[in-house]
Amino acid sequence: MKNNFDKKMFYVLVTCLALSVVIVGATFAFFTASANDNESVVGYSETSSFGLSVTKVTSLDMTFGLIPMRNTEAPYAAEQMCYDDRGSVGCQIYKITIHGDVDNTMFVDGYITTDTLPGIETRFTRVYPYDYTYTDPDTNEEVTDHIFRTSYTKQEMLDVNFDMSEHIKSGKLGSDNLSSLNQTDDYDCLFVSNEKIGGDAGADVDFYLMIWIYDDGTNQDFIQGSRIVYTGMATFVSAAGNEIKASFD
Repeated sequence: MKNNFDKKMFYVLVTCLALSVVIVGATFAFFTASANDNESVVGYSETSSFGLSVTKVTSLDMTFGLIPMRNTEAPYAAEQMCYDDRGSVGCQIYKITIHGDVDNTMFVDGYITTDTLPGIETRFTRVYPYDYTYTDPDTNEEVTDHIFRTSYTKQEMLDVNFDMSEHIKSGKLGSDNLSSLNQTDDYDCLFVSNEKIGGDAGADVDFYLMIWIYDDGTNQDFIQGSRIVYTGMATFVSAAGNEIKASFD
């Protein structure tokens, strides 16, 4: 499963999750935010059992910083928990949880928007937890690794009919209006669509996001030493038009 991102290391420090949660909408109260070991952003409503939390899943050694990554490396990076075979870090994975009410079903769209340093672009994709079981050749015992997978393979990405825009997004606003996100104008920010919360889907529903610095094929040495490379905003919109937001980096 080893591979090489074929990119020299960039010394980029990425800070832990920011602490900012906002909610908009007539039917929900304002959220308050708290953090656990600087890894989570959590919001809870005072008048409704509805909330949003964002947790950084990857616990990475950032000694050598975050390096730009080609889109075609996304399937491999997910399985390797964002490490390449030289120990370099190519991405970050976050868990986004919508806390709902099992007795109150709703459907939501989720959007990811990013702000970056000048000259830098991000890409993101949805990933899925997967238990990879194999036999350890030294002990002859079964071992299970908890990894992630994309819904597509690298081989599928190389097919001329593969729709890259359906699976990998830039997080760039199309409507230039963060307060009125929609699937038509802001398709390049759309993370999940018409996802069910509550009822038989359960009160808490998890979504996993992988985000990376886009390798544009040019010399990107100028990002070396940058403390904050990107900041992001997760926005979930219910069918009733209510919004809930959390920022992260």
